[in-house]
Amino acid sequence: MSKIAHVDVFPTAIGLKDVFTIGTGFVGDADAAGHHIFVKITTDDGCIGWGEQRALPSWSYETTESITTTIRHYLAPLLLGRNPLNLNEIHDAMYQALKPAVSNGHPFAKAAVDIALHDLGGKLLNVPLHTLFGGKRHDTLPLCYALSIDTPEIMGLKAKALSPCSCFKVKVAGNPAVDEERLRAVHEAMPDAKLWIDANQSYIPSNALELLKRVADIREIYCMEQPVASQDWFGMKRVREGATIPIAIDEGCFTYFDLAKIARLECADAVVLKVCKSGGLGECLKSGHVAEANSLELLGSGLTEAGIGFIASVHLFATLNLVLPAELNAPAFLDTMAISGVEIRDHVVTVPEGPGLGVTPDEDYIKAHLLKTGPA
Repeated sequence: MSKIAHVDVFPTAIGLKDVFTIGTGFVGDADAAGHHIFVKITTDDGCIGWGEQRALPSWSYETTESITTTIRHYLAPLLLGRNPLNLNEIHDAMYQALKPAVSNGHPFAKAAVDIALHDLGGKLLNVPLHTLFGGKRHDTLPLCYALSIDTPEIMGLKAKALSPCSCFKVKVAGNPAVDEERLRAVHEAMPDAKLWIDANQSYIPSNALELLKRVADIREIYCMEQPVASQDWFGMKRVREGATIPIAIDEGCFTYFDLAKIARLECADAVVLKVCKSGGLGECLKSGHVAEANSLELLGSGLTEAGIGFIASVHLFATLNLVLPAELNAPAFLDTMAISGVEIRDHVVTVPEGPGLGVTPDEDYIKAHLLKTGPA
């Protein structure tokens, strides 16, 4: 029986190809590399599993430093000597050590470890990661890409440059008149593409409804995500009751406990699944089950994780029936995925069939671009 012998953490800088701005502010650009925390778990018989998450404190509170030290000092000691296949036992130990508050506690750190454990489990059992969740429903997964907040003209040009992508998450900034221009420019550039509005909490309910009225003639707009502040569930309900398209919740829903409350409040039509905010793959899947039981549609997304986090989401989302292509931005935004073995053609990714994640991390790159995060 394999036992966990080593846990290594690598906070790493990965550059962006272009500027990326959302409703809550600046994410990064070509001069400001993203911070990605990689986890390598090694067993006593030499089997290795990899995990990853991205720190984005403008989206949620965890920082590069907090994710790194949480894994090194709180989660890694719990893992040593354990059977990596005993995920229930390991998760119980992690949640005892780092208690959730009202919603979720240190989910990004837990998610990075969880992905590594699932990669390791798949390799030990010699099955692809999606098999651990009952098997894939889809051999391929079409991708949706986010369009960073910019002038309408530039957003339209960037959408056209990503052809033949069939779906765009259009970032908006809380001004109905300007955001209408952005949406129309993207629609004119790619008239057959589905559009997924993402406000990232930048609206108040009345202005969100005004925007939706302004663009009601654009039939390709499928939904609007997180129009109001994450804690404003009653604001979400107001928008949902006045909208003619589905309203999706993201920042306002981290766990399946959150989603049960949201279903009871009837303040969303859809939920955006993210492995990072859920605290791992299995926890994310629980939200999917709660959503389906309450007739909430499923959308898949991420936070522009590199290849390890990207392909973990691909495995999970391939086991579900998403209503739109998965918004996983790494191929469009990152200088490198820091993996090999992933197949993407015309913005459609093939679900890997190799053991675990089914890809090979670029360990040399990860170690060559380490960030300084203080004492280990």
